[in-house]
Amino acid sequence: MIAPIEVRRLSAGDAMRMQTIVAMLPQPEWRGAEIPSLSYLARALADPDVYVFAAFEGKRPMGFVSAYRFPSLAKQCDLVYIYDVYVAAADQDRGVGRRLMDRMIAECRKDGVAEAWVGTDLDNQAAQRLYVSAGAREPGEKYLQFEFDLAAASDKGK
Repeated sequence: MIAPIEVRRLSAGDAMRMQTIVAMLPQPEWRGAEIPSLSYLARALADPDVYVFAAFEGKRPMGFVSAYRFPSLAKQCDLVYIYDVYVAAADQDRGVGRRLMDRMIAECRKDGVAEAWVGTDLDNQAAQRLYVSAGAREPGEKYLQFEFDLAAASDKGK
């Protein structure tokens, strides 16, 4: 019998679970093989402005979504940037991503967040379909993202 899918918000006590989830992610070249320590993950998960929801089938992680809440300086409200949306390849097309997005959005609404947004690659059609199905407006503009590697810049000065 297949266990039901459970989606829940992770807290500081879930640092080991989060470490397991990070280990199952494809390794981006910027991260290498390093996985954050339990103390680092516990500190991040304890922050009330850090949202992390994970989907589990029994004890097996299937995916997660993370986001960060911050105050707008242009109007009096909180905003959320949805940063990670990941579902393991074996669990895709099972509604896991949608469940994760629905929980994230519901929690943000409960917390009084005024607006949330998420980005994806222009060619990632699956992610775009997920976001629209979860209630996002289709993008009205395209933009480039520029990144500053602050850790590398500080290493050059040594």
